[in-house]
Amino acid sequence: MYKVLLVDDETLILSGIKFLIDWEKNDCTIVETANNGKDALEKMKSCLPDIVLCDINMPVMTGLELLKKANEQCPSIVFVMLTNLQEFDLAREALRCRAVDYLLKAQLNAESLEKSLKLAKEACDERTRMEQAACINYYSHKEKQELIQRACLEILFSPEHCIPVPAVTLLKEADMLNGYRMLYLPVDYSGMPNADSMESEGKKRIIAWEKELVSKLAGNIFNKKFCFIDTGSTDCLILYCYGEKHGAETLSLFSEKIRNASRNIMQAEVKIMATPCFYGEGGLESCKNALHYLIEAYYLEGNGALISETVTDYQFEPLGLSGIGSQLESEMNLKNLTGCTLLLDKAINRVENTIHQKSQAIWLCNELLRSTIKAVPKGYAIDISGYQEIDNLMTRKQVICWLERLKNALISVMQQSTNTKGEAIERARQYIHDHIEEHIMLQDVADYIWISPAYLSTLFKKQYNQSFIDYINKEKVEYAKKLIEEDRYLIGEIAYRLSFENAYYFAKVFRKFTGMSPSEYQKSLSVKKNETD
Repeated sequence: MYKVLLVDDETLILSGIKFLIDWEKNDCTIVETANNGKDALEKMKSCLPDIVLCDINMPVMTGLELLKKANEQCPSIVFVMLTNLQEFDLAREALRCRAVDYLLKAQLNAESLEKSLKLAKEACDERTRMEQAACINYYSHKEKQELIQRACLEILFSPEHCIPVPAVTLLKEADMLNGYRMLYLPVDYSGMPNADSMESEGKKRIIAWEKELVSKLAGNIFNKKFCFIDTGSTDCLILYCYGEKHGAETLSLFSEKIRNASRNIMQAEVKIMATPCFYGEGGLESCKNALHYLIEAYYLEGNGALISETVTDYQFEPLGLSGIGSQLESEMNLKNLTGCTLLLDKAINRVENTIHQKSQAIWLCNELLRSTIKAVPKGYAIDISGYQEIDNLMTRKQVICWLERLKNALISVMQQSTNTKGEAIERARQYIHDHIEEHIMLQDVADYIWISPAYLSTLFKKQYNQSFIDYINKEKVEYAKKLIEEDRYLIGEIAYRLSFENAYYFAKVFRKFTGMSPSEYQKSLSVKKNETD
């Protein structure tokens, strides 16, 4: 049964069409009626008709406008237009916009309506078949693309001299072994706002955007003969391009467009590095090795040639840091800050001065982080945010920065455990008194005395039974009282001098600790002075 929507601004016409034929006999049912195009568009979304009988000339939204919108939003719906003689040009325009027929209202009868319905039902069946075929083709193509991507991934991570035969066969059948190369696109986020605090979800969104951008540009430049090799990294993209030899000029154009778009829109830097061009099954091993060389070259040097026409293996050295995790854990348990620092300095020096594989550096970072967390003294906390994305470290420089940050965090937590609470509080109090006129932040004081902000806040709570902010505000109020007693400044000037946001907030804080506003306190001083005189 075909669902029909009737649309006309004349109620009489709608009623006439309803009772003109036996709709059920024609395998149709009227599911809704509407009196203008806008109303019809809303009802189409809810009742999902197969066929729409629609007047061309209506208020609010014409039938022709409705037809064009339906073609965009619901292209499978079939339209039959109702028109008057003087609207013949509009009827022809409707046919050009995929309406299957038009009926003259003046000559409308059961025979002509049934004839148009027959055409509409045939068109509806054809559109349904085409839609189903397109859907099948889409999913078949998608499934094939996923298989090809998986094959490329298996080749990329296959053991040496052991390229998987099924993967090779799949690429060969897809005609993807005639002039191919792999592209490595590392993404540098360091130039972006809040890059240091960017979490994995943020990187996932950016890399998805980069992938969409690369897909559009590569589709044009490489004539759609490419696929992504999805390694799961949020810091790089890898492409397999095939079908012809893409020379330096083509790759240079591709690189320029990607880099400019990324830099201007996202403030991210993208490097394009390509392997030489290979041919046939025998070149897959060399192509894979060439890509791994590019990844290692970028890791060690932070840059590389646009196209690597020759592949020279690095003479890698071991880092020679076996057991460093256990050593660090032992030194931390002994509370030996000097020993911990020397171990981490040794790790930094080895990373900086040896030609080593990226995988060794990733192992080192994981080992040191695991040992540090395990050996943190009970009752102390090390902030490990920002240390979790070890697998996304792309360059030797980034690894060294990571190790430096870990060393600083370890020093901080070790000093927390060796300094007495009284020493820490006293140094914090002195800092506050020395900077009383400034806007003092918890992080600033914590950095000054080499302990974590959370630990400093806990110490103040225990020592003074008030928060760190309350302690600072109380001290500022005491200082403000002295300035008021000097009678040399206006209340607003004192608020500004003590770095309060505004005089209103200063007055609010002042009242919290004294029970009166600054001006009331000033008046009370005058009263006392007069009484004394």
